[in-house]
Amino acid sequence: MRRVLTYFSLAMVALIVAVAPAAAQDTTFRWGAFGNPVQLDPALVTDGISLNVTNQGCEALASFVGSTTEVEPWLAESWQVSDDGLTWTFKLREGITFHDGTPFNAEAVKWNFDRWRLSDHPQHLDEEGQVYEYYEAQFGGFDDASLITDVQATGEYEVVITLSQPMGAFLNNLAMSNFQIASPTAVEAAGAAYGTPEVGYVCTGPFKFVEWVPDVQVVMERYEGYWAEIPGNVTRIEYKAIPDNAARFAALQAGEIDGFEQPNVEDIPTIEASDNMYIVYRPSFNTFYLAFNYRIQEFRDPLVRQAISLAINREAIVDAFYNEEAMPANTMNPPTIAIGFNPDVKTPYDPEQAKELLAQAGFPDGLSQVNVLGVDENGNITDEVVDTIPVRLYYMPVVRPYNPDGEAIANAMAADLAAVGITAELTSAGDWSTYLSERSRGNLLGLYQLGWTGDNGDPDNFIGYFFHDVNRPLPREGFYQNEEVAKRLQEARALTDPATRDALYKEAEAIHAAGADRIYIAHGPVPLAFSSRVSGWVPSPFGKELYKYVTLG
Repeated sequence: MRRVLTYFSLAMVALIVAVAPAAAQDTTFRWGAFGNPVQLDPALVTDGISLNVTNQGCEALASFVGSTTEVEPWLAESWQVSDDGLTWTFKLREGITFHDGTPFNAEAVKWNFDRWRLSDHPQHLDEEGQVYEYYEAQFGGFDDASLITDVQATGEYEVVITLSQPMGAFLNNLAMSNFQIASPTAVEAAGAAYGTPEVGYVCTGPFKFVEWVPDVQVVMERYEGYWAEIPGNVTRIEYKAIPDNAARFAALQAGEIDGFEQPNVEDIPTIEASDNMYIVYRPSFNTFYLAFNYRIQEFRDPLVRQAISLAINREAIVDAFYNEEAMPANTMNPPTIAIGFNPDVKTPYDPEQAKELLAQAGFPDGLSQVNVLGVDENGNITDEVVDTIPVRLYYMPVVRPYNPDGEAIANAMAADLAAVGITAELTSAGDWSTYLSERSRGNLLGLYQLGWTGDNGDPDNFIGYFFHDVNRPLPREGFYQNEEVAKRLQEARALTDPATRDALYKEAEAIHAAGADRIYIAHGPVPLAFSSRVSGWVPSPFGKELYKYVTLG
């Protein structure tokens, strides 16, 4: 009897298993982020944290192929350019809708370009003074200064863009995250609130915005009306703010997230040895640097800048804080860029020579205080000393792909400077959003850490982005201005021949380095850590990985 009951019980279990629904697969991808986005309107931001979110749901006319810098059509189906390189005609894809259900068409594209380039467009500026830094940098400015002189919808799905001069990086620019196309209806309805936690973004991509809880997470869900194939199986994204490297690693180990960027160097062997985790390296396409604010009177002396450059032990910093594939940097352009890297530029470590140069500059006993110069109504630096302050070294408050530990690296830099007689006071400017805002206004009065991950594969987006302006010193670049550098960058921008452009960028880098106009610290591939349930990740040199390719097992 016992045997019969046993057989019966087994039969019932089998029947229940056969008819019960399978457990639902978890298709929520949880990413451990460095911190909060600054804003979710890609036209307004310069930071990778924000763009990583918008890249999942926003798209541009062009895109990059896989892990390469090769450009392919995206929202535009095809394009043609006139023989003189000035007129570009784009045929747009049909049948695409924004997340709010409104149509994507030529009028929507024209509206976006006009918003970016025309200062009198109703949505260009608001009472908060929003800034289109990328548009200004990549296309020369706004209104009459813009290299894009006209945008016309010449059919429901045809747009003609007219330039004032040829641009070697024009298509690369259009593929950048900052020139993704937003719903005009949504932007007009939200006004200044577009891109904030209350509104998020409204675009054409595979994931739509759901919510943003600051300091907690941003949530996105699959847009069922998406026009293209979604290769992976992710249906929901939770972009979680976890600023601490060790905390992100612990969250991955606990299964609370599926992946994160930039684990601590000492944790990488543990991840690589695990059966439940693995490492992927993003191609090296970045630069970490220390910038000067040129309102500091002493920093305007090239002898002082050269002394500071000679004092910094780049190799020791890379060895201590970066993964083994990273390398000390000598230039803004990384060695992995297609054109424009100058291998002849060298920035040695020589503390004894640094002391000699400081003495020549009038500081034989070192430097601990500096003078702040005024700025006139036109944004030019005056000769008037308006304040005397300690030498300040601002460190980044978040981990970034090019900077694994801002405060610790700043301590190492300060020790190097102290060894040659420069006393630097470590300073934090607040959270990431505040730090970037203060940098943009030129208010980081001292030395300050920043870095760059390229957006489009072209040197016009590396050294060209920062130093192209001939006419005025830019507050966001610490009021830096070098006419000889800028002229070469402007000339290279207007050419299409790669060899000629390459030579001009190399000249610009040599001039820039001769005066130690900025101190470059490191380039390197970026490690990303994943749970073993993640597959399909496509690493991007720009950090523009798309979660639509991810499959969760």
